[in-house]
Amino acid sequence: MNVQQLRYFLHLSNTQNMQQSADELFISQPALSKSISNLEERLGVKLFDRVGRSIQLNKFGALYKKRVHRAINELDIGKEELYSLTNAENGRIDLGFVYSLGPIFIPNLLAEYAQISHLKIRGNQNNTMNLLLQLQEGKYDAVFFTGNDKHPDLDQFSDLTISTFHTQPVVFIVSELSPLSSEKYYSIEELLAYEFITFHEPSTLRPLINHFFAEKNLSPKITYEVLDDLTLLSLTSKNLGIGIFPKSSIMKNFGVREIYIKETFLTQTIYLAQNPLRYKSPAVKKFIDYVKKEEKNLLKHI
Repeated sequence: MNVQQLRYFLHLSNTQNMQQSADELFISQPALSKSISNLEERLGVKLFDRVGRSIQLNKFGALYKKRVHRAINELDIGKEELYSLTNAENGRIDLGFVYSLGPIFIPNLLAEYAQISHLKIRGNQNNTMNLLLQLQEGKYDAVFFTGNDKHPDLDQFSDLTISTFHTQPVVFIVSELSPLSSEKYYSIEELLAYEFITFHEPSTLRPLINHFFAEKNLSPKITYEVLDDLTLLSLTSKNLGIGIFPKSSIMKNFGVREIYIKETFLTQTIYLAQNPLRYKSPAVKKFIDYVKKEEKNLLKHI
């Protein structure tokens, strides 16, 4: 039993004329007759009564017709739903992204893409590890996350396709009211006299910060540990400490400025991750192509 057999049955149940149905279905009459016979054999019951050289839908066929009509209708609705979700013009994709990309990059990316496409994008924020685990499970079509190739936990995601989107410097920032807000260059050691504001331990950036200071046998006084960018910037803007933050255009909105230091510090990379083992709809492919093509333009929002 297959869908084609069921469609043949529905058509014949309406015409109750074997030759007419065969002509309208563009198949031979023997092929249609054989298909109906196979269906009846599979069901173990006759659906049509043969009256002379004509056929009539019997009571079993009438009962089955109601069920088949409902089933075929559901299949057609399902097909339309799948098309609406996957077609390149107005389908839907599920996009994951880390908290730090929420304030500027993701909203601007989605707003610009909305100008050229009716694609519906369902977004969800989470931390890097959860996003990548859920990408493996198929919850997301693509994920933007931040990190560094030295992050040890990324080894467990070797099955994912992870490409570098942008690498940004990590900088020390202070309030514009701070005495450190000047054109002077400082050494890391000089900054240790002040308190620091940085991200909480679960972030991908925090282990890099810890490793940097540990290698130099330095112990910064970390007073505030936060989970999101806006809190870090807000605390820093109130002159409550030196913030450690990936350099971003959002800094100009908070009355903070970068401290110039005499040595190389850290970098953070924005990655785009996909799961090659999962189906990519035309909608997803079109979105990813856009991101790659417009990379330089999108970087102005970072």
